[in-house]
Amino acid sequence: MYPEAAVSNGSISERGTTLLGLAAWVRRQGWLRKAYRLFPQAMRNRLSLMLAAPARKRVRFPRTPAWDRIHSRDIAQSTNIRPSPSRAFGGNAGVNIFAYFRGQFGLGESARLYTRALIDAGYPVALIDIGLQLPHGFDDDSLDRYLGSETPHSIHLLFVNPDYLEDSLRKIGKAKLVGGYVIACWFWELEIIPPDWLPALDIVDEIMVSSSFVEAAFRRVTDKPILRVPLPLGDGQDSGLTRTDLGLRPDAFIFLVTFDFNSWLDRKNPFAAIEAFIRAFPPGRDDVQLLVKSSNGYRHPEPFLRLLKATGNDSRIMVRDEVIDRHHVQAIQRCADAYVSLHRAEGFGLGLAESMRLGKPVVATAWSGNVDFMNERNSLLVDFELVPVEHGQYSHTQGQRWAEADVEQAATCMRRLVDEAGLAQRIGDQAQMDIHEKLSSQTVADCLIDRLTLIHSELSYTP
Repeated sequence: MYPEAAVSNGSISERGTTLLGLAAWVRRQGWLRKAYRLFPQAMRNRLSLMLAAPARKRVRFPRTPAWDRIHSRDIAQSTNIRPSPSRAFGGNAGVNIFAYFRGQFGLGESARLYTRALIDAGYPVALIDIGLQLPHGFDDDSLDRYLGSETPHSIHLLFVNPDYLEDSLRKIGKAKLVGGYVIACWFWELEIIPPDWLPALDIVDEIMVSSSFVEAAFRRVTDKPILRVPLPLGDGQDSGLTRTDLGLRPDAFIFLVTFDFNSWLDRKNPFAAIEAFIRAFPPGRDDVQLLVKSSNGYRHPEPFLRLLKATGNDSRIMVRDEVIDRHHVQAIQRCADAYVSLHRAEGFGLGLAESMRLGKPVVATAWSGNVDFMNERNSLLVDFELVPVEHGQYSHTQGQRWAEADVEQAATCMRRLVDEAGLAQRIGDQAQMDIHEKLSSQTVADCLIDRLTLIHSELSYTP
């Protein structure tokens, strides 16, 4: 009735695997799946947590006393954003920002990054949280002290993708946007914008994107203004966790792969990175380790089982699946020696850029949003072949294509980083320099503020 999985290296118990298999079987039954979707999202979340509880315990990071001493609120308070007094803005400056400010997923983190950059530059902002119930964690409180309900400015910046735009507008109230200039920051990972998204273009005045890849996709379907502003990366502190706190070997060269199951497993393609690692380092090479850090596996039991099966026979590969504070994620990035992303498509590639900011060499597919900030000098880029996106691999797949990375070349790159003296340091140093130059908080804030200033001047102009 449902799959059994024997996963070695102590990653998961037999009972945990069986319950994950049961959850996967239930979701494959059409009539049960339809009934399941009738339950409220909160109830579905609780059921998923209950079924996956035994497995989740085995794939969490070990908790040392350091985890108990470190609290995200304490870190947030110790790294308060201090507005810069270096720039003076006119009386009509400012922007209202609507976003999932507490959301622990890509769109929520992107909104926080842009918002922190504006606050740090001293630009007036009003933050309004979108309270939609989505299948994600909502425990990031780093910007809570800025949240409110007022919309005092004439420009509205919305971090809501088109498929949830109408629901969000009903939640926050369309009246709040009347008479204002609406900019929507949208993310997408393929070349063709879904037809279902096109009606949302009528609601907004302008689109903001983070990469030339996303910009090109939207330019094919609209002549409305498109503002390209890369994601800003500040110098935020991490939680200070060490390799010991994370259960990592102190003497190994550690490769890091990160992804969220909610972001489509086939798009992130961790299996290619796992295969490349195994090809690069055959059994007996115990000076290396691969950390596969994922989130929300319990919400996707069948893909989660695929991941556990793919890694279960190699004790050098460690799977950890849980939603943790961003400061802990940054600590993981610091503790790793290199980052690997053999993605099939990226709208931007935040994890890649964050690792580069820390001076880590990155092995990545040479296609989509990440090539805006990656090149042959600051990264190890992997060749690819463009292939059709198969049904079920992603949403809105008709006519779409994406990249299939050369796994053998990726394996060579990974092996070179370990065996070729000075290569990792040289690539990492260049990466850190380039990211600080291109994606600094101040550089991005200046770009965004210049555009907002121009819009304000046009709104206030009377012929």
